[in-house]
Amino acid sequence: MPEYIVEPKSRKALRQLADMLRNKLGLSGELWIPIVELLDVLAEVFEDFSYEIVPDSDLSPGIHAETDVHTGHITIKESVYERACDGEGRDRMTIAHEIGHYFTLCFCGFKLHRNFRRQKVKPFYDPEWQAKCFAGEFMVSSQLTSCMSPEEIAKFCGVSLDAATYQAKHRN
Repeated sequence: MPEYIVEPKSRKALRQLADMLRNKLGLSGELWIPIVELLDVLAEVFEDFSYEIVPDSDLSPGIHAETDVHTGHITIKESVYERACDGEGRDRMTIAHEIGHYFTLCFCGFKLHRNFRRQKVKPFYDPEWQAKCFAGEFMVSSQLTSCMSPEEIAKFCGVSLDAATYQAKHRN
C-alpha cells in the first residue's frame, strides 16, 4: 500500500503533461529523448529544479534515485546515471520517473496526502504510478510510436523491452 496518496490523474492527463513538456523543450518530434542531457536543461529552465549524482552507497539498497518534493532536488545513484549515459533503457526510465515526480508534485503541485491507514488505492491516486506513467508517456510518444512494435519502440526510444511493451499496450 502506498505511503502517500495524490489527487487522481488519468493516463490521458499525464500524457498531456508529458506532451506539453516535450513541446516546451522542442522534443515533440523526437523518438529518443536525451534524458541525461535534459537534467542540465531542466536545471536551467526551472529555478527550483536541481539534481546530483551520488555514490551508490549514499542511497539505500533498492533505491536507484529519489526526488525531494519540498526542494525539487533529484538524487541519482552514480551507477544508474552511468548506465543511463550508456543508453540503458531501465536507467533512462529511472531518471524520467524522477523527473515525473518533480513535474507532478513540485512543478504542477498535485496534492499529496499521507496514507496513514495504508489503505489500498486505485493506481491513479498513487504517486509512484503517476511518475511511472508520466515517464512512459514522456519517453515513448504514443503519437510517434503508434505503428511500432515493442522491439522497435525499445530500440528507437531507448527504453527497456518491458517498458516498450507496456507503452504499446496503453497507446489509446
